[in-house]
Amino acid sequence: MTDLKEMQTKLIHILQTIMPNYPDDFWQQDTELFGALPEFDSMAIVTLIGQIEDEFDLEFDDEDITAENFVTVASLLSLISS
Repeated sequence: MTDLKEMQTKLIHILQTIMPNYPDDFWQQDTELFGALPEFDSMAIVTLIGQIEDEFDLEFDDEDITAENFVTVASLLSLISS
């Protein structure tokens, strides 16, 4: 696919699109998502999953949709790269 840095850039762009109220430098690998950001609700997660699947040309299995995979930007990157 692409290298990790490029994947991170694409993922952060998606997150910025879904939650535009945060400054660009807010989004880091250790940025907490699920349970930490009020805007990161079920609708945001559904939107995020769809955009990730489109952008990275992949499809998540149902068992991939766990809280652990959506805790931080890094955990999402790990899911995408696996």
